Amino acid sequence: MNLTTYRTYIRSAFVAVILSVPLALVLPVEVSFENGIIENAQVIVLLAGAILMLRVRSRMKWFQIFFAMGLVLMALRELSWGRVFFPIDFEELGAVFVTMAEYKYRVHVYAFLVVYISAMIFILIRFVPIKKILRGRQPIAAFAVMILAIAFNYIGEHGFFIGKACGQILEELNELIFYVTLIVAGLYYCNDNNF
Repeated sequence: MNLTTYRTYIRSAFVAVILSVPLALVLPVEVSFENGIIENAQVIVLLAGAILMLRVRSRMKWFQIFFAMGLVLMALRELSWGRVFFPIDFEELGAVFVTMAEYKYRVHVYAFLVVYISAMIFILIRFVPIKKILRGRQPIAAFAVMILAIAFNYIGEHGFFIGKACGQILEELNELIFYVTLIVAGLYYCNDNNF
């Protein structure tokens, strides 16, 4: 990712975070339901980001693998480890799913997570050039957008100022912005010119 594309994206993302508040007030709450448009877009963005991360040419291959694994893990979390495929009820703010305690595949999920996260930690410690990353130029603007998106996400999640329904939309919109910005930050690190 070149510097011009990065800067253009950051400006757009900052505007998107700010516009997420009025959008949350006018969009129908259905867009923020589990298995809804925004939630599904988040999963698609995360999985597409993982593929893109693996396809970009960089000398930091292990960082790319680690980052892609993290994006896939977040996509699986967005799918509630598969629980989104088992709705049991529907209420005002969307579908209700089985709890993790009642989820019949929970042991499989936990076993998978132990192995998957262990592999991620091994790759991080053994192969990812942490010192090189920390000594290189940091995507401060991307971090600022992510922090702002997290703050708006928190406001939305707790329904502060705009209520629970609009807050749910605000939360999901800012999660989407956060995920895209996270991918942009990862691509920034894969640009060998930044180190």
